[in-house]
Amino acid sequence: MTQRENQRIKAILFDMDDTLIDWSGMEGDFTTIEGSHWQNVHRYLTQLGHTLPAFPEFWTQLRETFIQAWAEAKKEWTAVSFAKELQNFLINCGLDGSQIDMDAVLRAYDWTPLPGVVPFDDTLAVLDHLKKSGYKIGLITNAMQPMWMRDIELRAYGILDYLDARLTSGDVGFMKPHPFIFWHALELLKVESQEAVFVGDRPANDIVGANEAGLTSVLMSP
Repeated sequence: MTQRENQRIKAILFDMDDTLIDWSGMEGDFTTIEGSHWQNVHRYLTQLGHTLPAFPEFWTQLRETFIQAWAEAKKEWTAVSFAKELQNFLINCGLDGSQIDMDAVLRAYDWTPLPGVVPFDDTLAVLDHLKKSGYKIGLITNAMQPMWMRDIELRAYGILDYLDARLTSGDVGFMKPHPFIFWHALELLKVESQEAVFVGDRPANDIVGANEAGLTSVLMSP
């Protein structure tokens, strides 16, 4: 990047997983960990008096629901909404949708940072340098969870306070590489596409997507 290009850049945006946060040291099996969170949801709803399938069947059907939804969404790069898919699943289980407090259900899921998943060694130093240098900092992740759930991790890792804007695809309705999610982040940051750089680890989602949205892109090396 030339000095002139550097002067016109006002914002640096990052992918989240495997760009700012290193998943390579995750401890345990993700499916098992995820299942324990869904047990929290199942327990919460049954304690409220709702009738649900026994947990093994509930978990199997729910996993298949999300797998199918994700496969369908990728055809047009629309996004899966964690809350909406879960609510529809619960309605299909016979629950009255008007009686489901989805915010409470999501909090019962009890999302937490995963053991062994940590920021990369230089993440905080890079963010600190960029912030002190006057750049706006954004984050875009293809997560189906609402941003407040991923904020739990960002806060624990010391990343959250550096961010001027952050988005999950589940909140926006489109996932990378669809240009809309990049444009929406730029609107929040109040910068134009030519004034922003996107850093990510996936060529198809992050690099191609950012370029098609008009941003300069940087591929993070593994």
